[in-house]
Amino acid sequence: MHSTLPEGIKVTTFSPPQDFDPRTASTAELVKAGFPPRPEDPHHRARYDQVLNRLAGKMHYIEPTFRHNPDITHGPRKQVKEDGTETSTNWSGGVVFAPRGESFRWIEGDWVVPNVGAPTANQWYYCSNWIGIDGDGSRDVCQIGFECEIFRTGPFVISRIYPWFEWFPAGEVEITNFSARPGDMITALLCTSGRGATSASAYFTNRTTGATTSLSFTAPPGRSLVGNSAEWIVEAPTVGGQQSAMADYGEVFFSVCEAFAGVPGGGLFQGTTVNGGTGDNINMNDSAGREVSAGNLITPTVIQCEYVGTLP
Repeated sequence: MHSTLPEGIKVTTFSPPQDFDPRTASTAELVKAGFPPRPEDPHHRARYDQVLNRLAGKMHYIEPTFRHNPDITHGPRKQVKEDGTETSTNWSGGVVFAPRGESFRWIEGDWVVPNVGAPTANQWYYCSNWIGIDGDGSRDVCQIGFECEIFRTGPFVISRIYPWFEWFPAGEVEITNFSARPGDMITALLCTSGRGATSASAYFTNRTTGATTSLSFTAPPGRSLVGNSAEWIVEAPTVGGQQSAMADYGEVFFSVCEAFAGVPGGGLFQGTTVNGGTGDNINMNDSAGREVSAGNLITPTVIQCEYVGTLP
């Protein structure tokens, strides 16, 4: 199904039959059903098969529905300084940069949805966990992830968790019918055609529940992909035009942190795999310069984000 959202974002959704089995489908059948094509590279093929085999017997596809949230944006890294470790007022995590002459085409990662806390009462706190392309040295960001929001007053706590996608500078688009809870394991994949792309495809799987969804979406009018950077991030988003406060999320480990870069005109799986833990780590500071969220490169394919700010 095709639809146009506010800010000129065009979205395509899919509705495969509930008995659809991506493990045995042809490439044409996979694309028609909204699943990523089966990779040719043995390493990526093994990862593809592993995810699908783990879902056998419990996978159920959800055709996504949306809500436009123009007051929430997940923009480029707001730079504080450069001293080997990157610092930011909105990002923490890890970033890699495309090899010379290439641009990023896709990025993947796994993580567990955190159980966030509010460091103080009577204030909203936010924690966005996402993977994306661009935003560190470019004005756009194409990204997909999960938002965690929390507010407490006295003995009462209000919290929300939901998946979203965004191509900045357009605002966040919430997926309203794909649920996740703290402790659920998420697999996410974001695909484009590289530098100059004006559309992207997003794939979400809740490995805990078996829920799977996908969609394709376009860039805001007048924008296209640069493809210079790929990142795995825990972020405090911009809310109502202001920098939000970071929720106490404990820690988030991104695993299978791989991005894929290619030359213009190359195929989806023709190019260079870049491991996320081989780039730069990013630490997030608050407006007073105090570190609140640390990014740590644990292994070539594992990135840890750790909350180090005020405790409840």
